This record gives sequence, C-alpha cells and structure tokens, in this order.
Amino acid sequence: MTTGGKLFGSAQAAGEGVDARELSGLLLDVIPGIFYLIDTRGRVRLWNSRLQELTGYSAEQIGRMSALEFFAKSDQESVELALEKCLVEGYSAIDASVLTARGASPPHHFQGRRVELNGESMIAGVALDVSRLKAVEADHARQRIQLERLASHVPGAVYQLQRDAETGRMWLPYASAKFHEVFGTDYATVAEDAEPLFQRIHEQDVERVLKSVNRSAETLEPFFEHFRMYPVGRPQTDENLEWVEVDSGPEKLSDGSVMWHGFARLVTHRRQLERKLTRLAYYDELTGLPNRAHLQSTLRDELTLAGSAREGLAVLYLDLDNFNDINDAWSHAAGDRLLKEVAERLDSLVTGEGVLGRVGGDEFLVILRGREAACRAEVLSDEICRTMEAPMRIDQRQVRMTISIGISLFPDDADSAEDLVRHADAAVYKAKSQGPGRWARYTKELTEAARARRYLETELRSAIEREQIQVSLQPIVSLSDGRPVAVEALARWYHWEDGWLSPDRFVAMAEKRGLVAALGEQVYRRAMRAVAAMDGTNLAINAAPSQLQDPGFCARLVEMGEAAGLGPERLEVEITERAFMRDNAESLKQISRLREAGISVTIDDFGTGFSSLGYLRRLPVQHLKIDRTFVRHIEDDSASAAIVRAVTNLAHDLGMEVTAEGVETAAEAEFVRGVGCDYAQGWYYGRPDLVD
Repeated sequence: MTTGGKLFGSAQAAGEGVDARELSGLLLDVIPGIFYLIDTRGRVRLWNSRLQELTGYSAEQIGRMSALEFFAKSDQESVELALEKCLVEGYSAIDASVLTARGASPPHHFQGRRVELNGESMIAGVALDVSRLKAVEADHARQRIQLERLASHVPGAVYQLQRDAETGRMWLPYASAKFHEVFGTDYATVAEDAEPLFQRIHEQDVERVLKSVNRSAETLEPFFEHFRMYPVGRPQTDENLEWVEVDSGPEKLSDGSVMWHGFARLVTHRRQLERKLTRLAYYDELTGLPNRAHLQSTLRDELTLAGSAREGLAVLYLDLDNFNDINDAWSHAAGDRLLKEVAERLDSLVTGEGVLGRVGGDEFLVILRGREAACRAEVLSDEICRTMEAPMRIDQRQVRMTISIGISLFPDDADSAEDLVRHADAAVYKAKSQGPGRWARYTKELTEAARARRYLETELRSAIEREQIQVSLQPIVSLSDGRPVAVEALARWYHWEDGWLSPDRFVAMAEKRGLVAALGEQVYRRAMRAVAAMDGTNLAINAAPSQLQDPGFCARLVEMGEAAGLGPERLEVEITERAFMRDNAESLKQISRLREAGISVTIDDFGTGFSSLGYLRRLPVQHLKIDRTFVRHIEDDSASAAIVRAVTNLAHDLGMEVTAEGVETAAEAEFVRGVGCDYAQGWYYGRPDLVD
C-alpha cells in the first residue's frame, strides 16, 4: 500500500508489534483488483500495489498524477462525469481501460463510493479486470446471433415454454423471430403469459392439448401435437382456422418448474393437401363413396374386429344388370348420372347397417359385421332389389334398373378379404343366372380350396428348406440421368409340377403360416451376394409386417450384409402400410433401428392402404414408392394422374424421395419424370432377371 499524509493515523491494530498502517496496507493488497482513494481535486491519495503492477508507474509517478491521467482522452470525459456523480450522489460505476506505461490495459469495471476521512470528502473504490466477463458476454452474443440466424432459416418458430410448478402459470422465456408467422401474434404480447395462445386453440382440440401438456410435464416425455387455432384479427370461423404442429422436449428445472424446448410450424397447407389426397386416394370421384382401396382396407379391419369379437361378417357384391346398355344408348355422361342416383339409393339403405363403396364401373360393395350377419345380408339384399326396381329419371327419361347381388360370409365361406370378395363376385354370376334383380349366397364347398392351400403350404416349406426359392433383380433408375441406382430383390419359385407360381400366392401363404422370415432371409442372402459385386448399386429388399415385429431383424440384416460384403449404407428396406395396422409402436422402433444402422427405409405400394397419411409425417423414412395401380392408369385416368402428382409433391414437402412403380411405357416414363418423381421402376426400364 502506498499513501500520502496521515490517513490511517487513527487506525487500531490488535496484538503487539503490529503497525496499523502496515496492517491496512496488507489488507488492501489482498483485494482482487485495484483499490484507490481520490480526493475532490482528482488526485490519487491512496492505492494498493496492484495499481502499480498494472500501470508500470512508480509510487512517485502515481503521486504526481491526477485520476484522469490514467485514462485515454476519449474516456476522460466519461470518467470525470462518473467522479462528479459519485461525489454528488454517493456512488457511481463505469467500465474503462486503464492507460498504462505500456499502453491500454484490458477493460476494468470501476465502482466508487463517497467517504469522509478526516473531515474531507473522498472517493474510495475498486477496479476489477472484466476482460474475461466481456469475452464471455461477447461469446454469448455471438451464439445468440448464430441461433437467431439458424432459426430464421427454419420453417417455423423455435421457442421455450415454461410452467410454474405450483400455480401452473405458463410463459415464454424465448421465441425466435418467426413466432409471429406461426402464431399470428407478437412474441412480446405473450412472453409473460402464454394463456392467450391457449385460448385461441379450437374448442375441440384445447382439452387434448392441455392433457398432453400435463402428461409431458409429469412424465417428461416429448410433447407432440397438432391442433387448430383461430387467427388474430379475423372472424373465428372454421374457414379461417390455421393448423399448427408443435414438437418439444421437456426439462425439469431446479425450482421444480418445467421448460419445454420446442419447434412449432404452420401445417395448414399440408393438412389441406392431405385431405385432398385422401379424397383422391380413398374415395370415388363420381359418387363420393369409398373406393376399392378404401374398401379393401376397411374389409381387412372389419375382419380383424369380427375375429376378435367372434362375430360374423357378410360381403355383398352388387352389379347393375345391363348397365352398358345405358352407356351405349345415351352416353357415358348419362351413365355417370345414373350411377350417382344408384349410389344415393344404396346409401339410404345401407347407412347405419354397414359400409358401402364403389368397386368400379357399375359394381358396388357392402360390408356388414355383427351378430346374425348372414340374416341381415339376406334382408338387405331383398330391400336393395325391391328399391332398385322403382323407376329413376335421367335426362328427362324414365329408367328402370335391376341389380344382382352375391353374398359371401365370414367365417363360413372365407377368412380373408380377398377370398370373401372373390366368392361374393362369383355368387353374383349365380344370381344373374337366375334372372335380373336377384341375389344368391356363395355355396361352393371349400374342400378343394382347403386341400390346395394345405398342399401349397407343404410344398413351400419343402422349397424353403431345400433353398429352392430363387431371386430376380429388377433395376430402379434415376430419372435425372437414366442411370440404374438400385435393384429390387423379388422372390421366385419354380414348382416341380405347377411351374412358376405367382409371388402373390406363395408370399401371402408364407405370411399366414409364419414362413415369411425364413423365406425372406433366403432371398436376402442370395440377393446380397449378387449385388455386392455391383459397384454403386444399392439393394432394395421387402420386409413383411411380422418381420418388423422381430427385435432381432435389423441385427441379422446387418450381419447377413457384412457376410456378403454389402454394407448397410447400400441396403434399402421396403415396407408397406400394413406394417402399421397392428402394433405400430414396435414397427416404429424397428424403423428407428434400421435408420441407426445406416439402412434406408422406403414406404412401398403407397396408396393401397388406409393408414399412410396418419403416419407418413412422423415416419423416419427416406423414400416413398407410388403403387403401380396409380401409374398404370395415368394416361387415361385423370384421378390417377392427380394422385401421382399430389403424392410426389407431398413426399417432397416431407423431405422424401419418390419412386414410381410399374412404369411400362414411354408415356408413363415421361409423365412421372415431368411431375418430379426421382426414380422409376418397371418393365420399361428392365424386367426382373434371375440371379444365377
């Protein structure tokens, strides 16, 4: 410590031999920074050794200097104002760099207080090096700027939502600049109270959203919801509703509150596109009734429910008699109007009884489930036949139509959707043979079919055991340059007596009889060995829903690939929408395992199931294959063309690549390329070739 005068003449020290002045100096020197005492004339009267160490000035030099001389001229005015403020108000603080003998020092934070010593007013203060603090603050500022820049490129708002543990009050500690774009209000208006946001959620969604918030707070599981919100400044009508999707992860803080770090975005356009796509994919454009794909999916679901509840189920196949005469005599437009009238009549009879849909052309299907399904089917068939006999007016003409109906029953006639429809269709011809406007039950005994199925199962088991299942590889090409980028492995079976059997027969049998895993792995090994030597070519393999339920499926797939010299990055697993009809949670886990292993995942035959749109936006998949049934009709069916175009746009919006299946003509190839499909597969590019 260095001082002038007798500033510490009255100081007292405890213990003998300890000088009060010396003790005071020691105490000042242990201060973590500069200590200074400045009089009203701006002279430094007292300081500790740290001032000399920092500045490089001697005690004699410091004693001759004014306080302002320790600062650059650009800072002297601010320092002088701070000194004056301290003498007047009793306290002041300022950040500045000390001017040393070697130049400017790192920034220091000065704090001074007015004191009275020996009847004289002085300023006592300390100065601390804040260079590290400034560096940290600058780093935080840079990080915040980087965060804001990153958030500005995200298609939505990044936010933090916090909830008080005791009161349940919620507020928003942070939100990115796009908060207004998503929620239609400025962040500042809801930063301290998020209640106004929740008040704008649609009344049919708000309870579900709040329950999800509570559940997430209790379990600390992620909070994911999509809901409708009323806009700000516009009438609160359904037409003005916006769809918002929120995904966030909770964190429990030390004070017991929960904070969600999340992301929110507007998905109104996507929801509208999904609704439109659903209509195109699953409803008949002419009548508005469920179409074939919808009926197939519904029938499978109804069969599952009927089996679980031990109920009966009836399928009614309806076929208008001599409908082509209407088209030939009056026009297809008149025929369409007649079909709409027929659909309305049928709907009035079936509503409340079962499910009605249009299979195609002049054919309709009815599904009835429940007790006494057989009796109800016969009664309804009588009512339909009688109702259809009543005349209809089409284009000022009176038309009389009759309808023939075939009935098949579960479990009496078949236990699969395909067989029930096929048997009901066969019964239609029996009804027609009895005359127009009649119905008939499927009566053919199932003995031969059962024997054939048992025989096929036995032969299939033997073929798998003897490794007689062969493999064909069909190319998948890039539409940007026509280059083959992958091949799909297809199972083939040449039966010693019946010749080549359709995969639809034996693959379905393998699934039903629990053979699909063994069949699939035999196909995988053969295909992997063949493709391992094809540089730059990936291998696409098909996986059945039951395989996705096997926790060891992914590990075995990787192991087989390594044994064949094929890395996981060259594997693509194709799954259908049926994989999510049963235990979709396990299927999602399996997909996550595949992705973590580096294996790509593709949704195959998209559009033939009914669950796709519900899961598509949440599935961690990279590719989507448009089913060949839509591609096949794009040249003569505007609805199929619209579906292909809409699916492609939706998939790209969700970050997926699209493959068109079943491309067989140059026109189809040009169309799928024109709508933006990334890849294509079909006979136009190459038929499946057997692997030696």
